[in-house]
Amino acid sequence: MKKTQVMKKLVVLFMGIVVVVTSLRAQAPVSTLAEGVKLLNYEKNKSALAFFKEALDKNPTDGETIFWYGQALLAQNYNGIPSSESIQKAKEVYQKALQAKGNDPWLLVAMSHIQSLEGVDQNAVKQNLEVAITSTLTTKGKYKGKPSQEIVNAIGRVYAELPISVGDHRYAIEKLKETISSYDVVNPNLYINLGINYLKLGGENGGEAVSAFQEAISRDPKNAYPYYRIGKIYQTQNNKEPLEENFKKALEIDPAFAPVYFSLFLYYSIYDTEIAKKNLDLFLQYADKDPVYDFYNADYLFRVGQYEASLAKAKALQEKVTLLELPRLAILLAYNYDRIGDSIQAKTYIEQFLNNNPVDKILNADYELAVKVLSKFSGNQIALTALLEKAIAADPLKDNKLKYYKLGVDMLEKSNMYVDELKWYMNYSALRGLKDELYYYKTASIAVNAKDATTAMSIAKDYIAAFPDKPQGYTLLVKGARLLDTANQVGQVQFDAITLQTQFLLKDVVKNKQSLINNYYAMMGYYNEMKDFGNAIAMCDKVLELLPADAQTMKIKESLSKNWEIIKKMPGGSQKTTADSTPVKKG
Repeated sequence: MKKTQVMKKLVVLFMGIVVVVTSLRAQAPVSTLAEGVKLLNYEKNKSALAFFKEALDKNPTDGETIFWYGQALLAQNYNGIPSSESIQKAKEVYQKALQAKGNDPWLLVAMSHIQSLEGVDQNAVKQNLEVAITSTLTTKGKYKGKPSQEIVNAIGRVYAELPISVGDHRYAIEKLKETISSYDVVNPNLYINLGINYLKLGGENGGEAVSAFQEAISRDPKNAYPYYRIGKIYQTQNNKEPLEENFKKALEIDPAFAPVYFSLFLYYSIYDTEIAKKNLDLFLQYADKDPVYDFYNADYLFRVGQYEASLAKAKALQEKVTLLELPRLAILLAYNYDRIGDSIQAKTYIEQFLNNNPVDKILNADYELAVKVLSKFSGNQIALTALLEKAIAADPLKDNKLKYYKLGVDMLEKSNMYVDELKWYMNYSALRGLKDELYYYKTASIAVNAKDATTAMSIAKDYIAAFPDKPQGYTLLVKGARLLDTANQVGQVQFDAITLQTQFLLKDVVKNKQSLINNYYAMMGYYNEMKDFGNAIAMCDKVLELLPADAQTMKIKESLSKNWEIIKKMPGGSQKTTADSTPVKKG
């Protein structure tokens, strides 16, 4: 009996060892590869590439290792967008592995990344991904038939790395959510990639993204990365308190998290250059060592007003890297040349930057510089409005869209392009969604300058209805009405507008004396044209009430009275006059 019990214990122990060894074998590559993934998340891309290259040398046929090695190849860039060279290198690695291993699920996911970057139809891409998911469904146990968390996480990672305008990010969200709901214990990385893909849909999904990152934190509280991603969301909103709170939490977990310091450098570079410099130094301390980071020192020098020193560093860096490799070097050169007064060089570099970068890589301040510099050269306004329209379409944030519209409005106003300005200002106002006094005044004023009488009068009438005690609405109504009088005479529309304005002006006769006199003369001319000499004379009397014994007005009244006497004597007409009567005008 004892022997049997001992044998049973040995069997159990042996089986336990097998389970442990099997578990370790299954987990060891994942654990090891996780260190490399962390390097990618920390944007230490050169270190990540070296890490995965070493892992691949040790395990050259493992699909997961090949997948991550290719991801590291694609990450070798300075602007978040894989270069054609890095895409080709990763593609060669993936294709070679596929030829050797067939439809390995990791490699199918890997190739979907390349295909998406190369513009392959997304339906074809998703077909391959469905094959990868189906081939890795759990085959037994509680989760039988459920998708592999690791493969779906890889899919989420691929779409998270794609630019906003590339790939079907909703597909990735759907697969991630489906997998999350299938398991009791969920890989926190699924939530991280879910949050990033929500952000790819636009800023209005920031709340969903924050919720996903918070779920990742609840499952892995010692992971600094989701705190960093939440901080980045609040940074785009310029929301200081939650930005600092989440970045602080990330650094409490890992003080060597370089991207946090870089984000703080960018944020404070606008508000406090001293704090910005401290964070830049910490970023350079913990980031991969790369001479290209001299760019940030050059950028700092620009922000503290040392333009010549910044320009010298930027030009020295230009000898080491191309503007395609480091796109923001071009914009830094443009900023410096603008500050030292060299508009031609500033124009050259701003155009290079705008032409070589997608709209989601261009900042608000970059557009401001572009408008400032390029509008100095005639004929650029239409191209600039087209550029701003692309920015408006691409940017999900309302505040940013409003800034772009305002840039366009101000530029068109300075260029006296009032017709285009009116269209831009009305679009700006529609997005702003506030019909305050400024809206009415500005819109009607631009419409007058654009000689759009219909719009000017319509907005002016709304202005009067909304603010009846403000004089500007009445003035703009008259200006709009005058645009309709092509014969330079007071017509019915202008007469009605002047009459309405006069009623307002009579509320303060002393203050509005001259304006009332001008209106009475205009109305006098209208009545004279209509051969209504009685009312024309009445307008003279109105003027004489304000300017007693005014010689010119008395002379006009005398002339009108004679005409009226003549008409009275004519058969059948009390409001007729001689055919040679002429309009009465002052001066």
